Amino acid sequence: MWRLDAVTKAPTECNGGSVVGTAMLMSLMLGFAPVALLGGSSTSAMLCFAAVAGLGAVAIWELAFPREALCTSSSLGAGSGFLAVVCTVTLITQQIDLAELALLLLIPYTGQIGAWLLLPPNRIRGRTRQVLVGLIAASPVVVVTAILLVRHPDSFVQ
Repeated sequence: MWRLDAVTKAPTECNGGSVVGTAMLMSLMLGFAPVALLGGSSTSAMLCFAAVAGLGAVAIWELAFPREALCTSSSLGAGSGFLAVVCTVTLITQQIDLAELALLLLIPYTGQIGAWLLLPPNRIRGRTRQVLVGLIAASPVVVVTAILLVRHPDSFVQ
């Protein structure tokens, strides 16, 4: 949560902003949904997808009508709720795959590190830079999903 708040309050030039924070939170929830589903909690997976849909609407609104306070407060509120879901699923089901859950810890850092390595510093600015950094932050979701497909192939094929 601290990292999410730091990225949300950082200026665009430092690869931060409210849209980046919202994208990171959406990535965390999208990455956790299949982990929760394989951990035996389809309800948590559906809660994650519903929260991603709501945060997606907030991010689109923020892109169209920039107001930093809206995304900051909604991101922190949704992040606290997501943290509660993660703890509940982990404690109750005890079937959660901890390797994939640990990979989700990369999401708050991959956006800034990837942007530092991949995006030219002065050529891409403003909301376009925030969207690109948010997409880079979502890259561990693909890795988590691929590892889940390899480790649990029978769970995805009916």
